[in-house]
Amino acid sequence: NATPDRWATLLVEDDGPGVPAGNLPDLFARFWRGSDKPGGCGLGLSIVEEIALRHGGQAVAENVAPHGLRVGLRLRAG
Repeated sequence: NATPDRWATLLVEDDGPGVPAGNLPDLFARFWRGSDKPGGCGLGLSIVEEIALRHGGQAVAENVAPHGLRVGLRLRAG
């Protein structure tokens, strides 16, 4: 959706267990993976953040109630 201040936001949300609050800042770090996640290489969200930053935007993540995680990509619209 495009907001009145001319930002486009893409949100992805799941209904899983979320991420421990102390680990939220780590989600966008290169090669970081949760301790209970054996697969992957920990690059996906760091790539999302790098793309956002290079286009003057931002990537954000937050836990949602009652459970789940929401990851957002905000970019200038226009």
